[in-house]
Amino acid sequence: MKIVEDMPQRRRADLPGGDNAILNSLEKYWQALRHAQRIPSRNDIEPSQIDHALPHAFILQRVAPGIARMRVAGQQLHDLLKMDARGMPISTFFVPEARDQIAELIEAAFTEPAIISVPLTSPGSLVRPSLTGTMMMLPLRDDKGDTSRILGALVTEGQPGSRPRRFEITKGAAIRHETLGLQLASVQSILRPDHEKGPDATRPALRLIVNNG
Repeated sequence: MKIVEDMPQRRRADLPGGDNAILNSLEKYWQALRHAQRIPSRNDIEPSQIDHALPHAFILQRVAPGIARMRVAGQQLHDLLKMDARGMPISTFFVPEARDQIAELIEAAFTEPAIISVPLTSPGSLVRPSLTGTMMMLPLRDDKGDTSRILGALVTEGQPGSRPRRFEITKGAAIRHETLGLQLASVQSILRPDHEKGPDATRPALRLIVNNG
């Protein structure tokens, strides 16, 4: 994993999953819940407000550093695993070689906190096509005010087939890793170069990271 640039002048569509309507609508809803410059609460989430994203959506609970389990999982996630995804660690969706890096990104989402968006690939075979997709993670607070939950979604393109799918992080692709500031940022401030920030600025820091695995 290699950081290649800090907060470039990019359109949102250039970010991982940035052109996906489901992920965009989910993030827009999450951003709208950021009252008084704070991370939204798990109790703020109203499923009826994210109908379009629900089949792909999940809520994670942090159980240990880098480890999170699914408390809520949409039908499309069940279809990818070919089992009920609720209660399963998020690492279940990934090949063993990708799990350490995913654990680092999950921990960053909880502890910085940060918005994470990861481009994914599920390799194909002679009997099934490859899948591509994106997983987005948006931090949430629990009843105690700790950032121990994540609202997220995993969207894919292609047919999952009849057997469970596992993903790797797409090699050579950028990962969105956006550390959150205290102020609710617009698209323009999210994409502002880091070197333009003053010492007292609270805009989030966006890093694009290339997966060289």
